[in-house]
Amino acid sequence: MFPNPRMPVHAQFVKQRLDALSTKVDLIVVSPIPWFPGERYFPRYANRNQIAPQTDANAYPTYFPKFFSIPAVLKPLEGVFLAFALWRFIGSHGLKGKIDVLDCHLAFPEGFAGALLARVIGKPYVVTLRGHDINDLPRFPVRIRQVLYALRHSARYFGVARALVDGAIRLGAPPDKGHASTNGVDTARFRPTAKTDARTALGLRTDRRYMLSVSHLVPRKGVDILLRAHALLRAAGHTDLCFIVVGQGGEEGDCEADLRALATELGIAEHVVWAGAVLNTDLHAWYSAADVFCLASEKEGWPNVVLEAMACATPVVAHRTWGVPEIITGPDLGILVDAREPAPFAHAIGVALENDWNPARLRGYALENTWDKVADGLLAHFEAIVKPAQKAGVRSDIRTQAQP
Repeated sequence: MFPNPRMPVHAQFVKQRLDALSTKVDLIVVSPIPWFPGERYFPRYANRNQIAPQTDANAYPTYFPKFFSIPAVLKPLEGVFLAFALWRFIGSHGLKGKIDVLDCHLAFPEGFAGALLARVIGKPYVVTLRGHDINDLPRFPVRIRQVLYALRHSARYFGVARALVDGAIRLGAPPDKGHASTNGVDTARFRPTAKTDARTALGLRTDRRYMLSVSHLVPRKGVDILLRAHALLRAAGHTDLCFIVVGQGGEEGDCEADLRALATELGIAEHVVWAGAVLNTDLHAWYSAADVFCLASEKEGWPNVVLEAMACATPVVAHRTWGVPEIITGPDLGILVDAREPAPFAHAIGVALENDWNPARLRGYALENTWDKVADGLLAHFEAIVKPAQKAGVRSDIRTQAQP
């Protein structure tokens, strides 16, 4: 859950949180990379085999050590393997005495690994729940026990949406340790640009309207639903509407070929723009070029793309799932779709295209939810955790480690 030189667009929301946090604490990032013998012969995993062990690209030390992992087969043991790799890393780098708090991103395997590691080195740890680490748990009886162990023994745990904290409590996590700590948005990076200028810069037509999707091209993101919605809208008279698809496949898979085939089958292929993977630093132009941003994901914790679109003054149509209603809190910010089906999405997108949205309201809402404010809230939590171990009157020098 952290970008690296081979996967620069991966988990940018974690990096942006840590970028903001690094201005307030002394931060070391350790993002272990799964490894198994012969992985370079498997196309799905070959890319990560070439990740360098560290990078100087960030404002804080960032390391990518390997840890043993065989997908699916030994998944229940992944937290143990991860903890062992981190224990070796901490020892070899002389970090034990420099850590005050372990900051673990995802409950499994990172949270469970953090729980094991914290027990060995005698340091407190926190866990951040981000979505699939909680909403998929009932299907995995071993994993759910490990996650609940991690949450029960943590100093605190956070959910990027209150819905995730509530979900963890329903599974048996301690209510008193759970706190909402939402994702934020970099409003300097994500800023409005005049639509004509953005479209010209991207080589898009200025006499068309555009709906936009930004996601990995995997089934749970629902880009197929949006393609079908687009076809319905064009058939209903929105003949000037085009669909921009930003993204590529990920470690969950890659359904781009299937999506392209579907666009051809629906007769809309010439009206779909396949932008591929776009660096986070360049996304603002695509958001600004669009008339409406669309998200049809099956499940989301706190999708940053929603706030990113708002920061670029672009309205949002999104599936009502997990933390999404905690972002789109009123009809002036976007439209929530209850049914994850093409027809309801087509209707909502059609309404959004005709609405008279207030760009200043959309942008202003994003300005209320910056990463700096998120980092301030986390700092208060970390200080409360570390303070009992500090001498009275001496401000703690907090060093956090992410992943875990």
